[in-house]
Amino acid sequence: MATPTRRTCPSCHTRLSPLAAECPECGLALAPPRQGRPLLFQASALAQASFQTPARALTAPALGRVAPVTVEISPEELERPGGPEPTPSPAPAQPTLGAQEPASSFWPLVKVEASEALLLVFVQALAMLLPALVLGVSPNRLFTGAWPLVLPYLVAVSWMLFMAPLVLTGQSPMMGTFGVTLPENSPERRMAFSLVHLLSVVCFPLSFLCMVLSPRHQTLAEWLSGQELLSRPTSRMRG
Repeated sequence: MATPTRRTCPSCHTRLSPLAAECPECGLALAPPRQGRPLLFQASALAQASFQTPARALTAPALGRVAPVTVEISPEELERPGGPEPTPSPAPAQPTLGAQEPASSFWPLVKVEASEALLLVFVQALAMLLPALVLGVSPNRLFTGAWPLVLPYLVAVSWMLFMAPLVLTGQSPMMGTFGVTLPENSPERRMAFSLVHLLSVVCFPLSFLCMVLSPRHQTLAEWLSGQELLSRPTSRMRG
């Protein structure tokens, strides 16, 4: 049955609101409306209010009630070694020209420049013979008659003999045979070294004297350029 929207006071018959708990005219206390909870504005309902937290379902996991998980670890795994861990022995360093004996570091450089001096003589003779055959004259007559042109031609051919291999591979024609290399990555520095190396090969007796007198057996090219020729397996400096 629906509750009427208007009601009257039993004492003074004043029309009341359906939510009124007492009569505003005579102060008669009225029966509370049939609701599931007390009215918020009714002062007498505060005494009957319960401030206990309503029971709720446990939605979070029961922390602390889970049985501990046992992990089996052998005693050997917990023990620490008594002594320090053995350090691995370093790999034996490959010998360089400086790490070897003086005689071992001296003769590879001598063999390189001596063999390249012979190679240079052969290339220059061939460079003179080919144009002489074309012109039908002897190489000596060609050189004496046109030496202002022949001399730069021989210098250019000789420089190309050393510059091209050094710039491309870091080794002159005979360095690879005797296990010697130039540890330089810059093509410009390789090209500059090829020029002084050409001078060192042309002046082989002077370069040989530099290797004999120098404590590090430096060639004339090494002394002029400040660079060093090293053995091919490693790139350490000579000591």
